[in-house]
Amino acid sequence: MLLHRLKFLLIVALLVSNLLAGILGIYYLQTLNRRYAALLESRVPLLDHLRTLTRELGAVQRLALRVTGPVRDPHWPELVRLLDETSNNAKTHATEIALMESVRETRSRSALLTESLDYDEKADAFLALVRRQDTGPARDFLASTLRPAYRRYMLVLDAVAARTQNEGNDLSADYTEDSEHFGNLLLLVTGWPLLLIGTLLFLGVILTAILVSTMRVPGLIGSHATDQE
Repeated sequence: MLLHRLKFLLIVALLVSNLLAGILGIYYLQTLNRRYAALLESRVPLLDHLRTLTRELGAVQRLALRVTGPVRDPHWPELVRLLDETSNNAKTHATEIALMESVRETRSRSALLTESLDYDEKADAFLALVRRQDTGPARDFLASTLRPAYRRYMLVLDAVAARTQNEGNDLSADYTEDSEHFGNLLLLVTGWPLLLIGTLLFLGVILTAILVSTMRVPGLIGSHATDQE
């Protein structure tokens, strides 16, 4: 009777523990997915803005070379308009990047703001020369001032992009590690009946061995006494 009750209680405990483990697993995994998804999604817009800004800055440099070429381009007024528009778009994207939460709380923000302001100042000065049609001074300014500022700016943007990529890789690795730890914990929780049975079997073997040894001792003593007689 007692054995049947123990079996019943063991089955009930097994069902309850598996049910609780399932509920806990669903809740934990949903929480884990939401947390890491939010962190990863915050990096995606930043990378998109960085790519857009890089593309716009490169377009500004190409347009700057065309408007300061030795031969005046027949579409020169349209090129100047595109140069001005693209430069303004780059300023807008740089400001949006600096205000992003994933950048705002890092040391990269200071370097980004410094190089962005420096480049924008030089780009405005270059545009002023172009609008005055001072092609020679504008060409010299492009080579000696604007292009070096552009290269420094690109180094900072590359550093921000690399840091963002590394953070994304670290988040993926952390997600995998947390999932593995939770899987091990879940396996331990759901496998407790096997651990219990294994422990009971081990204790049973130990107790049986002790009982057998105890039962053999009197026989050994009696046999030894008979031999002496």
